[in-house]
Amino acid sequence: VVGVGMGVGGAASVPAVAALAAALGGALAATRRVADSGWLPRGLQVGLTGKAIAPAVYLAIGVRGLPYHTVGVRRAGTIIAINKDERAPIFQQARYGVVGDWAQIVPALTAALQTE
Repeated sequence: VVGVGMGVGGAASVPAVAALAAALGGALAATRRVADSGWLPRGLQVGLTGKAIAPAVYLAIGVRGLPYHTVGVRRAGTIIAINKDERAPIFQQARYGVVGDWAQIVPALTAALQTE
């Protein structure tokens, strides 16, 4: 499952993250703020006021990682985070983390997955 956080900047960025989810053969999830903003449907919201999920891998893109969200992914096998803020709370929950600009990392990762 690929999670979309406010750190992606806006609804126009969601298709790039969705392309990564498709390349991985996975699904999308949203933080509450993303769902509240209408970037993704409320049915994809994960967290205290959304769904709890237990994917083998949860890839958090631009997700701050506040407890209201991470309670919904606590049963994930492995959490991987991409966030430009090295102090984002998601890195405390993630097994692997990349500090960097998702807008550069996600398209490169998607392209690499699509060539395999």
